[in-house]
Amino acid sequence: MATQVFTRTEQSSHNPKYWWLQILLGIIFIFSALWFLDTPIETYLSLTFVFSFLMLFTGLVEVINALSIRKASSKFSLKLTGAFIDLVFGLILLLHEWITLELLPILLGIWLIFRSFQLFFFYSELKKRSNESNWWTFVAALFTLLFAITIMVNPFFGELTLIYTVSFSFFIMGLYRVTLGYTLYQTRNEL
Repeated sequence: MATQVFTRTEQSSHNPKYWWLQILLGIIFIFSALWFLDTPIETYLSLTFVFSFLMLFTGLVEVINALSIRKASSKFSLKLTGAFIDLVFGLILLLHEWITLELLPILLGIWLIFRSFQLFFFYSELKKRSNESNWWTFVAALFTLLFAITIMVNPFFGELTLIYTVSFSFFIMGLYRVTLGYTLYQTRNEL
């Protein structure tokens, strides 16, 4: 896999120093996806906690990332805004599980749409800076957006369908995060 090298003035919106956080987050997403598939009935009931925790943890990781690039990237405010949205939603949902059960499909759709737009933005940033193939980022953004739209169009299309859709989307996001972490790992000493 080709590595993307950024100069100090053109740094990515991800800090290579924290490559391991991206891989850790990716592994958590992948294991969550596999767990959802293995226990679909129990998952819908416990998805409120898992989804809330993952949203909160993603927000924490993104806050660390945003703060680490605040001087090197003009994308700092966008990253920090997304991180705070994840933190606030995660905390609210952890404190009020009954809200999550009722609104889970809509909240999940909104969250996945926001994440897909961030991936599309990151893809366009990579495309401007490199002639390398960055198709994986585009595919991750596209599939995340498609699943988000599916959830938003028909929020009641079934608990099992929701579980499988969420599982696949989390698996794609997990693969993307692992790939991103590996790319950051390869570029960490090149800055």
